[in-house]
Amino acid sequence: MKRSLFVMSVVSGAALAVASMVVVAQPPGGPGRGGPPNPLLQTFDTDHDGALSAAEIDAASARLRERDANHDGKLTAGELPRGPGRGSPGAGMPEATSELSKPPLPKDDGEKRILAAIEKARQGERYANVSTADGRLLRQLAESIGARRIVELGTSTGESGLWFSLALRKTGGKLYTHDIDPGRIAVARENFHQGGVEDLIVITEGDAHQTAVRNHDPIDLLFIDAEKPGYDAYLKELLPYVRPGGLIVAHNMRRPAPNPRYIEAITTNPNLDTSFVLMDGAGVGITLKKR
Repeated sequence: MKRSLFVMSVVSGAALAVASMVVVAQPPGGPGRGGPPNPLLQTFDTDHDGALSAAEIDAASARLRERDANHDGKLTAGELPRGPGRGSPGAGMPEATSELSKPPLPKDDGEKRILAAIEKARQGERYANVSTADGRLLRQLAESIGARRIVELGTSTGESGLWFSLALRKTGGKLYTHDIDPGRIAVARENFHQGGVEDLIVITEGDAHQTAVRNHDPIDLLFIDAEKPGYDAYLKELLPYVRPGGLIVAHNMRRPAPNPRYIEAITTNPNLDTSFVLMDGAGVGITLKKR
């Protein structure tokens, strides 16, 4: 908890500083005059009216927390929004495509409870978790392929599991999640309880290199988000069980630096087809196992 409070204090202070920078950095005459769009304003101005409201300034802290990809309580230049200068993709557009979207809207009471659990989880111990943009993508991928068996390597405190649960409520499937840390698992169990999704999730404690291969049932979606040096080994161990037409989704394809052996494995195998998305954040690799 001490570390969590430290992170919150760092990013809260950073949010105020960023808000001040945005106001100062705007050219005279309002946005769009006298210079390129300010990337910080674009990041936090969610209603795109060219100014930061009090609510947007308050929300800036949470957005900055999501950019702390390695969860060290600090924000480096690589974790902050990039401007539209030379070499920056999408000049003149918001730095992150996720900034164009609205917050997730619950369709029913069950989704409302899960989204509330995600928000509450972010007020507690953070450890390593997915951002809102990453989590929404996980839900969309799982639901779009009708995933009934999702295997996750790296439960952490359960935020990704909650996002998957939004899909599993519709597909009738289950999440089989593995983590070696009993402390994180305990936090995850409470978060799953808060979301009312315990019946959708099977948690296994132990080394996922050993526990995940015990069950040989076909996998619809494999999510790799455990220790980065082990990514290529996880792929080798579990690819045989991913069904044809199934997906392998890997987190942290941009930061922290991905395992080069894993990148090589998913981009040179003719049986796989891979795209990299949300690379303005932690980065996500989506690999299709061809039929």
